[in-house]
Amino acid sequence: MTKSENTNGRVKQKLQTRLEILDAAKVLMQEKKKVTLEDVAKKANISRATMYRYFSNIDLLFTEATLNIHHKSSDQIFEEVKDLPFSDRIFYIQKHYNQLAQKNETVFRRYLGAVLSESIVSKEQLRGARRVESLNTALEPFKETLPKDTYKKLITISSVLMGIDSLVICKDVCNLNNKETEDTLKWALEMILKGLSLEEN
Repeated sequence: MTKSENTNGRVKQKLQTRLEILDAAKVLMQEKKKVTLEDVAKKANISRATMYRYFSNIDLLFTEATLNIHHKSSDQIFEEVKDLPFSDRIFYIQKHYNQLAQKNETVFRRYLGAVLSESIVSKEQLRGARRVESLNTALEPFKETLPKDTYKKLITISSVLMGIDSLVICKDVCNLNNKETEDTLKWALEMILKGLSLEEN
């Protein structure tokens, strides 16, 4: 097994554990009025120590669990883009995450606020990195067509140009509306792909 395959395996395992925690939280939220992190850990069949590596407070967990209802898995997204060319796969994922952020903006902002507050004291990765996972899964068949460093940077900058973080900057800092935000972020991604000569791939 290569180092890259080993790293990807660990990332997928972490994401799977996170999804199992969120699923357990959603079940308990429907069954009980008062739920603790220990309750969720027991339901997910993980230790308290593992739980605290993913979620250190119940409010953060509940907010992400609420959002998780609307997310498509990376495998679902792959099925929807598997017949598309390289660039169209990225645009499809960008549109999915931008529209998801717009439709659930209030909850996403609350979640982002909770994550930012927690990140001041936590050394753990607090977010699920779904955008990165979706892009990596969708673009896997093309991975060898780009230099390794270029591929990694493309995944990173594509992730930056989608989701609640970029929406907040466009709306709060640049005073754009939802349509202007979506158009501007797509334009930025188009310029990057053109710079890499990938717009026709």
